[in-house]
Amino acid sequence: MNLRLLTTPLLATGLLLSTLGCSKKEEDAKPTNGTASYKLDGVTRTCQVTATITNITNNSTPNDLLHLTLTTIPEPAGGKEVVNLYLSKAVGQPTSAYQPYSFDYSGKSVTSGAYLSGILYNNITTSISQTSGGGFSGTFKATTNPTVYGPISDGVYTDVRP
Repeated sequence: MNLRLLTTPLLATGLLLSTLGCSKKEEDAKPTNGTASYKLDGVTRTCQVTATITNITNNSTPNDLLHLTLTTIPEPAGGKEVVNLYLSKAVGQPTSAYQPYSFDYSGKSVTSGAYLSGILYNNITTSISQTSGGGFSGTFKATTNPTVYGPISDGVYTDVRP
C-alpha cells in the first residue's frame, strides 16, 4: 500500500514534466518564412526568401518599399545566386497597389562564366496579395536588355513575411 501511494505522485510528476517538455519544444519552433521559385534559362530555381518593408519618399510622396530577396538553395556550384524584387506603393494604399520599382539579379553568367552582380531587368510584371497571416504572395517575371541572361519567368512567392 505504501508503494502504491509513492508511485502515484512520481507518475504524476513524470507526466507533468513530459508535458512541459513538449510545450517548450512548440514554443521554440519557428514558422517558416514562405517559399519562392523562378525559372532562368529554362531551369527552375528554388529559393529561400526574405522580405522587408521600408519607408521612402518618391516625388514628395511617402511610399512603402517592399524588398523581396530570393536566394537560390542549395547554392549553385558557380556561387551565390540572388534576385532582388522591389515593389512600391503610396503609404496607406492597399497591398494591391504595389507596383514594380526595381528588379536585379546577381549570379554566374551562363554565356561568359563570369560572376555578374546587380544586373537590372526591365519589363517587370508582378502580382501581389496579402495573406491572412500578414505575409505576401505573388508572381513575377522580367526581361533584361542587353541579354546577358535569359528572361526570368514563372516567378512565385508564397506567404513571405517581413
